[in-house]
Amino acid sequence: MEYYLQQKLIEDKKFKKYLDENSYYIKYLNRDPAYYKIFMKEMKEKYKERTTDKLNDAINTIDIVSSIIDTLK
Repeated sequence: MEYYLQQKLIEDKKFKKYLDENSYYIKYLNRDPAYYKIFMKEMKEKYKERTTDKLNDAINTIDIVSSIIDTLK
């Protein structure tokens, strides 16, 4: 595995945790550093860090706040 890739994975706690839980990625990343993009995509899907996930969370929060305000009225 390339050194800069190792540093990225070690420095970010979420990457390290996901890599610990799914250790088979180590083999893929050792063979082909381009697999890093796939690794990041799957990690973001699991931890719900995609832009769409963040937007959905914001919309849900707004809906909850508006329903609370409606019940208070």
